[in-house]
Amino acid sequence: MLLTSRNIYLRFLRKSDAARCFAAIEESRHELEYHVIGPSRLPSVSEVEQLIERAKQQRRLRQGYFLGIFASPTNQYVGYVNLHGTGKQNRSGEVGYWVRTSQAGKGIATTATALIVLFGFKELKLHKILLRAAADNPASWRIAEKLGFVYEGTQRHEQLLPRGWVNLKCYSMLEDEYRQLRPLLTRLAKGKKA
Repeated sequence: MLLTSRNIYLRFLRKSDAARCFAAIEESRHELEYHVIGPSRLPSVSEVEQLIERAKQQRRLRQGYFLGIFASPTNQYVGYVNLHGTGKQNRSGEVGYWVRTSQAGKGIATTATALIVLFGFKELKLHKILLRAAADNPASWRIAEKLGFVYEGTQRHEQLLPRGWVNLKCYSMLEDEYRQLRPLLTRLAKGKKA
């Protein structure tokens, strides 16, 4: 699968991407340990390879979609976006993302998140997509707001990071809201401003 924009493209990770992914994690380890639970716990290339294999299994079971974010036209690995918990029973999923430190602040996470939200509603026929971000990480939760997600509340001490318990701001988008927001999401998925 390939999702494209003018400045990035998303594709499923391959085992051959593991070393590039690990280099991005190493570059960003301080920020990851502060804000994101997953990648900061990957201490080696072989652990990244195992993550890529688990992601393939989740995709086969239609339980999650983990995509690498790559810069166009350089093909540099710049992060990931995922849509997980995509079971058929509730037709819902949760989006997560991370962009390496050297590429942060360029709108890449917003574009990648818009692309995967469009995929979730159009291709997977989801009813609801959830997005949670650390309450003290405004760069992350502003993405939800830019995309039109509705703020539901703050989950107290919801995630344990190396720095301690973190409150998460919780946002969601329902399929009827998506239909109204589709023009905005499409613009943002193309890498344009809102």
